[in-house]
Amino acid sequence: MTRAAQGRRARRSVAGVVAFAAAALVLAGCVSVPPAVSDPRPSESAEPAPAPATRLALISDFGTCDAGEQWTADQVDAWGVDAIVTAGDNTQHEVGCIPYAESVWGYFEQGRDGQGVPPLWPTLGNHDYSDEGAGLDAYRAAFPYLSTAADAQQRWYTQDVGDVTLIVLDSETTPEELEIQRGWLKETLSDQRAARPDAWNVVLFHRPAYTSGVHEDNREMRPTAGWDYAGWGADIVIAGHQHIYEDVIVDGLHYVTAGIGGTANIRECPVELREGSRLCLAGTGASVIEATADQFVLRYYQPDAEGKATLGDTVRLSR
Repeated sequence: MTRAAQGRRARRSVAGVVAFAAAALVLAGCVSVPPAVSDPRPSESAEPAPAPATRLALISDFGTCDAGEQWTADQVDAWGVDAIVTAGDNTQHEVGCIPYAESVWGYFEQGRDGQGVPPLWPTLGNHDYSDEGAGLDAYRAAFPYLSTAADAQQRWYTQDVGDVTLIVLDSETTPEELEIQRGWLKETLSDQRAARPDAWNVVLFHRPAYTSGVHEDNREMRPTAGWDYAGWGADIVIAGHQHIYEDVIVDGLHYVTAGIGGTANIRECPVELREGSRLCLAGTGASVIEATADQFVLRYYQPDAEGKATLGDTVRLSR
């Protein structure tokens, strides 16, 4: 027995002897016990504990069924998030990686029915339409729980997760349907600001409006084309498609390209970044978002040479 344990045993023995002696005196009538007196002081109520932060995992272009996707899935599991959010290309046209059945649910099966922990809230990308075995019907079959309130085909929708409202758009459609989404987004953001003024409005679609990547900017979904994200109430705009991580700030609003959640199809950052770009990071990565009523923090992580998650960037918004 250690000295600490011996000390604890000795103290318990002494206390037991004292208690026994006191009880004997009471029974013998030698000691009177005063009645209990209530404390007249008002009890001080404890400060309410702050609400826990909403935690989201953000991944994109991840459906590769390789070591990079496994690393991404391991980080999501370690973060203990409330939900997983994607910025599109939930399949990546990799041989032997069946769209959705393997590219998504082979790694994130806990959220398969939208009710698990964590549920997965996807965004449509170009590969979700074009890959063999994918397409809109297969996508809807894989994610049948997506809301049909805004679009009967579940291509754009909203989802509340704690202190965050996800507003998911489909950038892979016709100009006519983009116009429908533009009007819907304006109305939805206005409604969200009225109904949930403390929530952070996150707008997601696949092709970034501002980017330094190899694919052209999505000019059809820029503010100059009538998409007044900030003016309507968006707090941040997130996209994918470029297979790099980048944060471009335009008129004070962050346009984040979410990176690539697999190993296949990694691209390099260009030597010269576009105006407004804070930084560009190449390679596999995933983000964890923590949101409270006062702060929204996005942290982007990448594996080092030993696979350990290392912080690459932080985007911090506050009120």
